[in-house]
Amino acid sequence: MAVRHVVLIGGATGREHAIAKHFARTKKYRLSVILWAENLFVRDLCNGEYHVIDLNDIDRVFNKIMEILPDYVIVGQGEVIQRGLKNMLNRVGIKCIAPTKEAAKIEGSKTYLRDLLSQKAPDLNPKYKDFFKYSDKIKNYIQTFDDKVVIKCDGVIAGPRVRIYELPEQLEEAVRNAERWIKDYGHIIVEEYIKGHEIAIMSFSDGVHLLHTPPFKNHKRINNGNVGENTSGMGTIICDFSYMTEEIIKKLHAITEMILEECNKSTDDLFIGSLYGEFLVCGNDIKVIEYNCRFGNPSSINMLAIMNVNFSEICEHILEGTIDKLNNVWSNRVCISAYIVPEKYMLDKEYVGTDLDFSRVDSELLYVGNVAYRDGRCILKNSRALAVCAVGDTINETREKVYSELQKIEGKIHYRTDIGLWEC
Repeated sequence: MAVRHVVLIGGATGREHAIAKHFARTKKYRLSVILWAENLFVRDLCNGEYHVIDLNDIDRVFNKIMEILPDYVIVGQGEVIQRGLKNMLNRVGIKCIAPTKEAAKIEGSKTYLRDLLSQKAPDLNPKYKDFFKYSDKIKNYIQTFDDKVVIKCDGVIAGPRVRIYELPEQLEEAVRNAERWIKDYGHIIVEEYIKGHEIAIMSFSDGVHLLHTPPFKNHKRINNGNVGENTSGMGTIICDFSYMTEEIIKKLHAITEMILEECNKSTDDLFIGSLYGEFLVCGNDIKVIEYNCRFGNPSSINMLAIMNVNFSEICEHILEGTIDKLNNVWSNRVCISAYIVPEKYMLDKEYVGTDLDFSRVDSELLYVGNVAYRDGRCILKNSRALAVCAVGDTINETREKVYSELQKIEGKIHYRTDIGLWEC
């Protein structure tokens, strides 16, 4: 069989490391990588070209792909999708596992999703209002909520674009953040906070069919008990959630099928890649939090860990439009991941630039993210540094695997210790 050449484009995250590990297990592929920051652990898995490029420079990324001329491209990083790399590759006939810029608006604009749901299934939306200009109307609207309020930046920005504030204690802080985001980005959404179980499902699309992952919980907040600043994810668990009935799961699948249909209407191309839906489950009631059109992080690490097939097979079926032919893709075991970050992550940079030693961690369970390299040493950046991910038969067994490895890491680090204990 001829060797296929694939280019992986993404950040320097554990997600890219996990994808690279899958491709390294098969001899059917030549893997080249384009990252926005150095990741030596991904580089070690490349048997093709390796490049570090500013992904904001989409023309440079495109030109490098044209030099490589791969069989197809996988995009892991969301901003590259929003800038229209798929559109550019379509014009030259290079296949790409990612949606077009038009279809990617499902993630690129929070209002686009809310408006779509308002037309198709309004009960899936919380109460919300858009603001394009700062005025007292924002504070007045926030004060209509009793307990908490959610403020979202409409577009894709660096860092968290969703913040939750306690009312009335954090009213002024919420207003200041709203004013700052409008000044910097021009558009925010203020939403009702709804209590419920936050759950997610990632669905791989070939444009017509969907392959749904098991439900999972992504722990976005920085601290135990799901409090503190929102991050992109401090860890993920896949298990048998007591509140996830077959009826609820079918409803979530149906919502994503509806979203896929609407995304396909927005573009001349079919939506292929990942639709990552996040939901609030409140008994039999469901609210949509958001949809992303990229591979989640760290949730993709978990999904790749419990696959019974190689990720390259899923990619091939996506491109061939036959993802519905795949069977027995996921094991029904427990899977837990946890990220480490610097102490006081996102608050100050006191521990950025200090040494990080994870040499004793089991390499099979290790997924290296955004760290710096200096004289053969790994250095903390103000980012998620690395994840440990393990699979087991019970939550307790799997937690033991993860946290025994995390305890081997030396450095001024922080991680959540309640993954597998909090709301499972």
